[in-house]
Amino acid sequence: MREASARSGARGCVTVGVRLFVIAAFLVKPLLLWAQEAPELTNGVQALYEGEYARAIQITSEYLRTHPLDASAQILLARAEISQGQYQAAYGALGKARELAPSNLDALYYLQRLSTMLSQKEFSLLLKFSPDSFRTHQLLAEEYLTRNQKQEAEREYQAALKAYPSAVEVLDGLGDLRRSEFKFDAALDYYERARNIFPGDYASAYGAGACYLFQHRVQPAIENLKRAVAIDPDSAAAHLALGDAWLRGDRPKAAIDELRATLELQPALRQTYALLAQAYQKLGMERESQQARAKERELAQAEASGAEDQASEESRTSPQPR
Repeated sequence: MREASARSGARGCVTVGVRLFVIAAFLVKPLLLWAQEAPELTNGVQALYEGEYARAIQITSEYLRTHPLDASAQILLARAEISQGQYQAAYGALGKARELAPSNLDALYYLQRLSTMLSQKEFSLLLKFSPDSFRTHQLLAEEYLTRNQKQEAEREYQAALKAYPSAVEVLDGLGDLRRSEFKFDAALDYYERARNIFPGDYASAYGAGACYLFQHRVQPAIENLKRAVAIDPDSAAAHLALGDAWLRGDRPKAAIDELRATLELQPALRQTYALLAQAYQKLGMERESQQARAKERELAQAEASGAEDQASEESRTSPQPR
């Protein structure tokens, strides 16, 4: 009974979330959008906030016939269409707005909100029509993980695996779950099963490499992380981990190559500079080592300053006790 209640609760959260999202999310009046709207759209804006969605669509559509490059009008149209349940049309309008104004914050904001809503809507349909499929159990497991409910997540992952024993993503999910609990041997077992099913799987290669690094087993870590980099050359995490593994294996030149590749993908990773400093020092390159350490300190100070600013802002905006 308790498991059934927990699963019902997880599913209920999704369904209720979709309903509330549709009701409230797209009636918010962002300052940027309001400031950028053309005067001709005033009646359309008023219609939207008065709940006359069909009229808002009509007014905005007529305006767009003569002003097709107005991004704010496309956004207004999308908001009205969403309120009418016309989600695909709204998605198209927001896509056009983003093409017209790639840095428009309102376009990005509403596109993200709509994408989330569509994802939740499809999740609800999956729960309704296929409650015992492996995908349903997988998505429920991932939903539990977002709330750090690991026992419930494992239960759903195991149910997914029972429904489809060859589900690579589920095996990887269980491997990641075990790795987060520092149960590395169990994690490696799941990653190995995933690799045997699909040798080109990045998640199992990286996950196994990370496990071996934690266990200080350098050679298998290198082998798996090299495979991860080969599968996804654009993974900064894989290059960084491989650089760390080379450094532990006393191969500083190889480490430097991987760490430089990491910085090309993500220039502000502080850990990369810390490892680079060690690698340069092993090679007797003192000047380069000092430069890397200086950059690490600079990034550390920036992180600390950012954390302080965030804490200050949270303190300023939080209700104060009386």
